[in-house]
Amino acid sequence: MNNRTGIQPEPILDVLKTQFEVPADTTADTDFENLDLDSLVLIELAVILTKQYGIDVTGEELATAGNVANVAELLSAKGADS
Repeated sequence: MNNRTGIQPEPILDVLKTQFEVPADTTADTDFENLDLDSLVLIELAVILTKQYGIDVTGEELATAGNVANVAELLSAKGADS
């Protein structure tokens, strides 16, 4: 049984939908490229997520992750390492 709680994608999706006005039907698996999220938006998202979770993440890491599901996994992994 794994009692480590990972970061869920839903709160990250909520940030994208409320702060960056991505379409309401966006899912955790929707590629950032399909959402036309540029590097500035990803940097802004990184700042928000760093403050929200207390885990340092960069816009470049978010771009590499490519979608919300992968970002949640990235944050979970980085949080587990700290």
